[in-house]
Amino acid sequence: MGWGRLAGPMESAQAAGAAWADWLFMLGMLGVGLALIAGIGLRLAAVGGTAMMGLMWLAEWPPAKHLSDGTASASTNPFADYHLIYAVVLIALAAAGAGATWGLGGVWARLPFVSRNRWLL
Repeated sequence: MGWGRLAGPMESAQAAGAAWADWLFMLGMLGVGLALIAGIGLRLAAVGGTAMMGLMWLAEWPPAKHLSDGTASASTNPFADYHLIYAVVLIALAAAGAGATWGLGGVWARLPFVSRNRWLL
């Protein structure tokens, strides 16, 4: 989808396509991905990743039948959209403590700094 063909509440977002916004987005996705792969900081990754997925869902605005230029949006189901599914998976991985089972989360949790700051788990 091109940036000129948006619909919904993010249609007038001026940051879309700006180099600084693209860099911040990609760095955020890199951070979430590394946290998921390593199993470290899954709570923070779940919060950040869920926020990013929610904003991307708003940018695509699946409930819209037509985009701002009048073309069909090709949206099939706004509630089973992949952004929302990924957000639920992120929350489930963090809630289940998957990092301690499948990653380095157990080692991470034993670090003194992390044990004093439980939000880093």
